[in-house]
Amino acid sequence: MRVFTAMQVFNRVAELHGFAAAARDLGMSTSSVSRHVSDLEDELGVRLFNRTTRRLSLTDDGVEYQRRSIEILNDLDDLHSTTRDQHRNPSGRLRVTASMALGETWVVQLLPGFLEQYPDVFVELDLTDRVVNLIDEGFDVGIRSGELTDSSMIARRLMGLRYVACASPSYIEKNGAATHPSQIKEHRCIQYLRPNRQSDDWWFDINGKETWVDVNGVLAVNNAWAARDLACSDVGICYVPDFVVKGDLEDGSLMQLMPEYMSSADPVHAVYPTRRHLSARVRVFVDYLVSHLNVEPDAS
Repeated sequence: MRVFTAMQVFNRVAELHGFAAAARDLGMSTSSVSRHVSDLEDELGVRLFNRTTRRLSLTDDGVEYQRRSIEILNDLDDLHSTTRDQHRNPSGRLRVTASMALGETWVVQLLPGFLEQYPDVFVELDLTDRVVNLIDEGFDVGIRSGELTDSSMIARRLMGLRYVACASPSYIEKNGAATHPSQIKEHRCIQYLRPNRQSDDWWFDINGKETWVDVNGVLAVNNAWAARDLACSDVGICYVPDFVVKGDLEDGSLMQLMPEYMSSADPVHAVYPTRRHLSARVRVFVDYLVSHLNVEPDAS
């Protein structure tokens, strides 16, 4: 571990811009810090710092060594944390955010089993239909539908959601039924403002190609259940995940339109900021979701 200790000392000197500051931070003597850095330079055969009486700066070799050594130290720390956590019971507060529809239908239903299996984990579940910044707002895991746009997030696919266009029998009797996506513009549409979607347009499979269709919206809501309720009240056509209207389609409160043009499923992912220092409670929660939400809609 001698070389790793030297790496750690070197990085603290570089970050704090001085041997004395690094020594205070590490609880070591300044001479000991200087010796670690000198020994590291001797072993590498290069100078890592430019030293003057007034300032300390990294050489070009020092800049590159700092970059690579930080990666190595982070990997080592991550390895230790992961190995250690595998032998500990997951515990502590776990902050999770999800949309209202996904949270109420899927996450809430799985929490009793998860908490029974991991009784030392305290789950704080925030249900909201706005896009949450996980890092800024201190969340550990987010459940998100649609294509992901933030490449800095780690994502694990949970399931796929099939969207359906439907309307009440009364609306259809009065306005007719859309039989092709091109007819959508002729109807009153209830737009569902989906998180992580840049467009409010609807998408259908037309001749084997996913096609986005403009809609003539009479109003827009950011909650799938609200869109469903408005459709049941004869306001217009809604386009929401099939699980939201499953009961209504079964009892005839709503009727599905254009089922032959249904497009590919919208993916749902569990996302979290980074794999480094991934706590045991985050790891087991995401694993639990993956094992219980392997739900993919039929292709038909």
